[in-house]
Amino acid sequence: MARRATAVFLACLYTLGVAPAGARASAAPAGGSAHCAADDATSRAASHTSGHVAVRRRGPGGLTHAVEPHEPDPAEVARMEEDLRRRLSARPGGGYVPGADSAAVGPGVPMAPVATATPGTPAASGVPGGAGTATQAGEEIRVPMWVHIIRDGALGLPDSAVTRQVATLNAAYSGSLGGVDTHVRFVLRGVTHTTDRQWFRDPLGHEAAMKKRLHIGGQDTLNLYVAQLGELVLGYATYPYWYADDPDLDGVVIDWRSVPGGPLREFDKGFTAVHEIGHWLGLLHTFENGCQTPGDAVDDTPFEAYPTTGCPARKDSCSATGDDPLHNYMDYGQDRCMREFTSGQAVRIRQMWDAYRRPGAPGALKGQSAATPLTTAQPM
Repeated sequence: MARRATAVFLACLYTLGVAPAGARASAAPAGGSAHCAADDATSRAASHTSGHVAVRRRGPGGLTHAVEPHEPDPAEVARMEEDLRRRLSARPGGGYVPGADSAAVGPGVPMAPVATATPGTPAASGVPGGAGTATQAGEEIRVPMWVHIIRDGALGLPDSAVTRQVATLNAAYSGSLGGVDTHVRFVLRGVTHTTDRQWFRDPLGHEAAMKKRLHIGGQDTLNLYVAQLGELVLGYATYPYWYADDPDLDGVVIDWRSVPGGPLREFDKGFTAVHEIGHWLGLLHTFENGCQTPGDAVDDTPFEAYPTTGCPARKDSCSATGDDPLHNYMDYGQDRCMREFTSGQAVRIRQMWDAYRRPGAPGALKGQSAATPLTTAQPM
């Protein structure tokens, strides 16, 4: 989903002005009350099935923030987690990660087991394997990828930036920049080019037409759409759980100015795509549920009451043990602050892949899009 900058480009969610339960009173940003994670549906972003308009809210200190496109509300997150739990449990031998418990979120809706892994060790699947049933621990997940460049005349992403962005994705997900190797790799299959002023300047408003025209591949194929978003949102994504409902809408949209070497100050290292693709792979924000269990459903990302702004030296917003994971790609810090995924996040990615995105996975349709690219580049 969108990420937040300290100046013009703001895309913060969960902004209430009061700390959620468990948040440290001293954790509020200077000059105003805490930017806190909301605990109810009215203060969270619209769900996937709601309207596509990014609504502005007045936040602490007079800053204006946006409700992110497609951000799931607490009820939707609970449904997603319950479906994942059910699918993992249905596998031979069950799907619970050893030592993980289900936690109740919302009225009687259990969450999926928390993804666990030993820090500093290769991520284990947590899902019983077997030929044709699940990826094995340490097995590389190779994601075929199509990049769809939308332009307004000469304005838009240059082709030369595509390889830089893909290289950044592989560096981030391999742990080359810090953190663990998630064993996810992205393989560029091709590039399409579309000149359309309306799609370029308002990809969210024309999302259905744009994606239905351009989308390529099945549930395991990443479609990355690159256009120009508003000043409040840098990108947004769909989640694996949603694929079966509308496969043509699956994918990630980012602002072309956020790629490596792009003109978007503080967000010019290509980590917007890293963050949004994390959602496409099934990761939640590290500040999901604020200081409340189960957080982001990953046990080695400490609870976080509200998103990170800028790149502070240290942040500890919840009374539970552990500083906020402000260097995690699934927080909202500036690109210079981001550098890692955790072992638990790698486990969750593998669980989500096996449940929804692996070819033949029961959580996805098997249909393919009939879209034909306007122009294509050779596979790389």
